[in-house]
Amino acid sequence: MAGSHTFEDHTGEVLVRLAAPALPALFDQAALALAELLGGDLPRGARGESERVELHASDLEALLVEWLDELIYRGERARRIYRDVHVNRIERESLVATVRGDEAVALRTAVKAATWHRLRIASTPEGVEATVVLDV
Repeated sequence: MAGSHTFEDHTGEVLVRLAAPALPALFDQAALALAELLGGDLPRGARGESERVELHASDLEALLVEWLDELIYRGERARRIYRDVHVNRIERESLVATVRGDEAVALRTAVKAATWHRLRIASTPEGVEATVVLDV
């Protein structure tokens, strides 16, 4: 899985910068960044079953927020951290992915939601990049 992500701390928020060669990898990176914030290098619990995720939104930026919020919701509901993700199909207004979570033995950081603050997705000569702020 190619791509990268970095973090910048804000008061009560974390700004995440994402980069990848294509949109599916960018959304994969977003999920991996979330998993890193939630669990980091904490021990992994039992691996769960694969789950299908299908989302619809008004545009790519909204889809990124929906994607992260869905992973946060599923993680809270099932007590999982989704480190194993694969975006199977992504279009301007929809996404289909397969995710598999580890039991959340502990959380390093509690993430409440993805926000619209400073949200952007842009094409670059290397592929695509994004900025999203997470409420922690």
